[in-house]
Amino acid sequence: MMKYASVTDVVRRIKEDIQKDYRLQSIAMEGNVIGLKQASNGHYYMNIRDEACSLRAIVFRSRVTAAVRALREGDHVVVIGAVNVYEKGGALSFIIEQLFSQGTGSLQAQYEKIKKELEAKGYFDSSHKKELPRFPWRIGVLTSATGAVLHDIRRIAGERNPFADIVLRPIPVQGEGVDKTIAAAIDEMGKRKDLDILIVGRGGGSMEDLWCFNSPAVVKAIYGAKVPVITAIGHETDTTLADYAADVRAATPTHAAELAFFDFEEAQLDLAALAERAYDIIVRRIDSEKRRVDAAAGRLNLPHYERFLEMKKAQLALLMEGAGHQWQRQLEQGQSRLLALKGCLDGLNPENLVRRGYGQLVQDGKIITAIDSVAADKPLEIQLVDGTIVTDVKEVKRYGKNDG
Repeated sequence: MMKYASVTDVVRRIKEDIQKDYRLQSIAMEGNVIGLKQASNGHYYMNIRDEACSLRAIVFRSRVTAAVRALREGDHVVVIGAVNVYEKGGALSFIIEQLFSQGTGSLQAQYEKIKKELEAKGYFDSSHKKELPRFPWRIGVLTSATGAVLHDIRRIAGERNPFADIVLRPIPVQGEGVDKTIAAAIDEMGKRKDLDILIVGRGGGSMEDLWCFNSPAVVKAIYGAKVPVITAIGHETDTTLADYAADVRAATPTHAAELAFFDFEEAQLDLAALAERAYDIIVRRIDSEKRRVDAAAGRLNLPHYERFLEMKKAQLALLMEGAGHQWQRQLEQGQSRLLALKGCLDGLNPENLVRRGYGQLVQDGKIITAIDSVAADKPLEIQLVDGTIVTDVKEVKRYGKNDG
């Protein structure tokens, strides 16, 4: 009976072979730092890469020097250390014993060069930036259709203003040549007159992962957008050239959603406070005029004016009483209209429809409103309040005929 080797056996043999090769146990290697991270335990993790390959590398806490702490994403370095195999994950890594910085790496140098050129042409000027509208109702979102960014934006929108519309324009967020696709999508959405704000978002990643958002084409598309643009790209410490061009840069997708979706309940409270303030101003004005009339009457102090003043006081009292009743009626009517409007909005709330068993159908990123818009050879998304169902369309039936 044939005896098979276990995964552990294979990984350990590879590790033993590497450790026996003296050429891999004390080797100097050069490359650019990508994906630099410091763990909570003090270790530094990164990838050392050149034009063709990339190797995971680790600097353990005991080996951390000032040169390591001064590292920046994209820096060119020379490292001395040994190749090792992490048995549990079966991963090849380079254990750095010494690190020598060779200055700014090619990727960082390219970033600075592009930034300087675009800045000189005015693409980052603060005078060009547009203010965000106070009460936006229709927000365009450009991000991956399956990422956590979209989930975070939808969650915040539901919490703050469930009556606002989200118009999704799916885009690729990483990869060679995707910058032109991203720029074209921003240009398309930026011309739409039915949108109040655009959010361009992507989760965290290395400088290389985020590189498409440093493209001049993407920067120019954001600059040329007629709709205010909020960017939420990478982690809070990451800054792409798209962030410099945006009207507002958000630290995270959650922060971007908080900027784009106003708090509906808070707006209602503000409206009520304004109504109360207006009422107080009117009452104070009436009191002021009454005191002025009383003072004038006191100064006259002539017998033949007493009856005239009494008559005017009576008229003023009637006017004040009538004004008070009229204000009360208008306030009650306004409250009734506000309650009726809230009821209508609640009835139109897609979330309430979903809770009653309805779902929103989306195909190719477009909301399905008619049977003729459904293609039988493409997947269909059913968006519910707490998630999305992706299904295949087997057949499309229309009233009176079957075109499936």
